[in-house]
Amino acid sequence: MSAALVAIAPGVAPRAAAQEVAPPPTPNADRLAEQMRILATDPRNVPALLAAGELSARLNDPAAAAGFFARAQALAPGNPRVAAGQAMVMVRSERPGEALRLFALAERGGVAMTPYASDRALAYDLIGAQAHAQLEHRIAMAQGGDDETARRYAYSLGISGRTDEAMKILDPLLRRSDRAAWRARAFILAMNGDAAGADRIAASMMGGVGTALAPFFRRLPALAPADKAFAVHFGELRRTPSRIADAQVAPPLPTIAPVQVAAAPPPPPPPRAAGSEFASISPERRMSARERRAQEAAAARQAAADAEAKRIADARAAQEAETRRQAEAARLAEQQRLEMERVAAAQRQAEAQRLADAERAAQAQREADARAAQERATREAEARRAAEAATASAAAPPPAATPVEVARSPEPAPEVAPQPKPRVGGEDNVIARIMAGITIPASELGVDPLPGREAEPTPAPEPQPAAAPAVAASKPKPETVAKPAAAAKVDPKAKADPKPKAKTDPKAKPKVDPAKAEPARHWVQVAGGADVKALPKAWKAAVAEAPAEFRGKQAWTTPLRFTNRLLAGPFKTPAAAQDFVNAIKKKGVSAFAWTSEAGQKIEKLDVK
Repeated sequence: MSAALVAIAPGVAPRAAAQEVAPPPTPNADRLAEQMRILATDPRNVPALLAAGELSARLNDPAAAAGFFARAQALAPGNPRVAAGQAMVMVRSERPGEALRLFALAERGGVAMTPYASDRALAYDLIGAQAHAQLEHRIAMAQGGDDETARRYAYSLGISGRTDEAMKILDPLLRRSDRAAWRARAFILAMNGDAAGADRIAASMMGGVGTALAPFFRRLPALAPADKAFAVHFGELRRTPSRIADAQVAPPLPTIAPVQVAAAPPPPPPPRAAGSEFASISPERRMSARERRAQEAAAARQAAADAEAKRIADARAAQEAETRRQAEAARLAEQQRLEMERVAAAQRQAEAQRLADAERAAQAQREADARAAQERATREAEARRAAEAATASAAAPPPAATPVEVARSPEPAPEVAPQPKPRVGGEDNVIARIMAGITIPASELGVDPLPGREAEPTPAPEPQPAAAPAVAASKPKPETVAKPAAAAKVDPKAKADPKPKAKTDPKAKPKVDPAKAEPARHWVQVAGGADVKALPKAWKAAVAEAPAEFRGKQAWTTPLRFTNRLLAGPFKTPAAAQDFVNAIKKKGVSAFAWTSEAGQKIEKLDVK
């Protein structure tokens, strides 16, 4: 078959060259354009960088591929797929030993080697390990290898001297007039001693460079397998020091399982009589039978090799599927663990929020109860003072008529008629009128003033004068009427006023008016409690809730029946106090404005 193809090559070539051949599809270029569109919007997309690097390498652009892999390594230094991509670049850079080292590193990192089988096979060919290379080539072909993979496989078979098998691999490409396949055919023929056939293909299919390749063709048979691979793939015939150093980097070759080759069919039975039928068979027919048996044996070997390659590919695919399954199971387990932790954290947060809400509600209720108790005590105290004032005013008699002395003949002062005693219960109307006039300001109730109205200060009650003694009330002060000039003499023997005047003690301290010492002031009550010693702790808790608002404020306290007020202030106006209430209420501190009465003692609280 080889001789026939060589014979027809000169006649076929002009027609093939004259044909219009549709441009071949470029799936790798299309996929690379898609990855570039992704990187245009997301330059840090590591999967897109890796895919772009691999596609650039398959399009024989190792420089661009190396750039993509360098960017991916900077973003994901521990990604083993970066090592596999860099190995593809090393193969095309004539460094197969380094490429095999990186492929082994990526495989240990869990990267499946099936997509890289063609490049790994080329690396094995370049170091002279054709058996390992052809195993990887078969794996690549079993996965639907492209034209480049088929040409590489044919080259590997040609280096091993298996010319017929190599031509069978190239045959579909030759029928499509693939020029790279014709070039591979010429090199394979030259490697196996058919330089003349290689010359004919070069002259018909390679234009003017055909005759220049004649010396190259004649040196190929004498080269070592690794040198043949470098010659046909890179056009390099001389072994350089860099190639020798790179080959030493390659890892040890893995063991290949022996391939069971099917036994050749048994030979035909010997003729019954010497020279009867056997003698009648011509030498051409006997040669044909030998060739047929050789072809059948080669086909059997190829079938066995393909079966072994398929078995290895299936085992590798099963291993990769198991690895992916385990990785997916681990991912799902990790996702479930994170979800459980998230749910537990949400439950803890909800429980903490519920307890905090309950505590705030209880605190608000306690503060409301304390305010209600304080307001009730305040109203009772005011009602009691009002009742006492009403009782005193009802008991006081009206002022008596002032007696007038008559000139010349003074008469004794007329007796004052006794005033009727106040009726018991008669003060009820007075108390009712006083109580009706008493109002409780909004600041005492702990509510904000109505919109558009500022909180009005609560006027301090005027101090009630002490009730005059009954004796002093019944003793009128006489007034002297102007007398005539003749009667204006005063009796020197007249007795002085028998009532002695009170003497003033020069050592006695003057009394301080309580209303002046403790005037009415405006405060904000932030807490309350029966134990004064616990008030500093309550003050610190309020300051911790709103530190900025309490900055510069002093703590004060004053008793309220069975409890004590905890105050902040004083403030200049009720509006200022209410503003402070509104400010700390936003920070979660409950408070209300309160105005102290004149004379009510407010003590400073020592908070360390």
